[in-house]
Amino acid sequence: MHSLPKRHPHVLNLLLAAACGMLGALLVLCFQSALHGIEHLLTGHSGSLVGIARQLPPWQRALAPVVGGLLAGAVLEQGRHLLRGSASGDYLEAVRVGDGHLALRRTLVNSLSSLATVASGGSIGREGAMVALSAQGGSLLSRFVPMTLPARRLLVACGIAAGWAAAYHAPLSAVVFVCEVVWRRLDWRALPALLLAALTASLTVDHLFGLQPLYRPASLPAADHLALAGYCLLALALGACSPLFLKWMELGRAAFARLPLRLPLRMALGGAVVGGLAWFWPQMWGNGYSTVSWLLQAEPAWQLVLILLLCKLCATAATSGSGAVGGIFTPMLFAGAAGGALAGQLLNLLLPGWLPLGGAVMVGMAAFLAATAQAPLLAILMLMELTAAWHMLPPVALAALLAARIGRRLGGRALYQDEAALRRR
Repeated sequence: MHSLPKRHPHVLNLLLAAACGMLGALLVLCFQSALHGIEHLLTGHSGSLVGIARQLPPWQRALAPVVGGLLAGAVLEQGRHLLRGSASGDYLEAVRVGDGHLALRRTLVNSLSSLATVASGGSIGREGAMVALSAQGGSLLSRFVPMTLPARRLLVACGIAAGWAAAYHAPLSAVVFVCEVVWRRLDWRALPALLLAALTASLTVDHLFGLQPLYRPASLPAADHLALAGYCLLALALGACSPLFLKWMELGRAAFARLPLRLPLRMALGGAVVGGLAWFWPQMWGNGYSTVSWLLQAEPAWQLVLILLLCKLCATAATSGSGAVGGIFTPMLFAGAAGGALAGQLLNLLLPGWLPLGGAVMVGMAAFLAATAQAPLLAILMLMELTAAWHMLPPVALAALLAARIGRRLGGRALYQDEAALRRR
């Protein structure tokens, strides 16, 4: 029995990948439960963040992100003093060029800070902390079994895939995220372990709570040749705008970095930007999930969509730029959805009935994500799994590939650091 790992290391890798998938799913669910508990404690309400914001008086939904930012900054500041000189908590670095070990205390500090930001309405995604916690689960498992450096890195990668699958209910795009965004390459030998980890995480969530697509678009017709041409024009526009989004995020970070303020005050200021906008538009709270769901089913006036898009870009730049811990994948989906809605309405002015607005929103999400992350395959599979609208695969795939190419030609770059940058750091 003890000789099994030596004789069949691939069997051990698969067993550990399955364990990593289950552990990652449980860690994601724990984070979500803690998030809902803090939301109820802070606001007295539960449900979606936008729904909670609508139930609060304007002054409370303006103040909550300030208090949350102050608390999140204090957690990070104190944690950095305590963890000075400890191992890295960056799962990208651990998988690409590191030794596969992640600092548990650093991950916990970052997760606590992210909890404070997200629960108080900060305009940032919760998936960043969820994936980091799941990756930490893979790192912890690798400490109990002697294994080689590539095997340790693979187990952390399995944790990343498990966290992504549990957070987004999307096991296939979880594997593609690891290969296309984290590794920037395809390793066929690692695919069985990654797939097993992602599927185990999805099945665990499904067994406990039921697994449903996150978004439910309105009924959409299959795209004809004229609609495909419209979707291509939409993809060209959003692909051209993707470098501007990245530049805007960089400007936000640079602006807050120049402020002579301690981290808690900087993050409170970022929360004040979100709160000031949320005074008038409760949709500024959170990662934009509720608003994207609304755009997929409704046909709002373009003026409202434009206002929400511009304000959300400011809120996300302020939250992320102030130093908050979290992801921006879901805010990117918001930007793509709003951009797709605007482009679809413009095209329908030129030729009435050219594009269904729900289709324009869905294709816009895929195109903007593909161009911004330079990951077209991820964008294609992610939109299919998020919506289960597989009959929209042709326009989504065409738009994602076209937008990624246009974004790259116009100077766009991958959202995450490349390996050379990690080695320099």
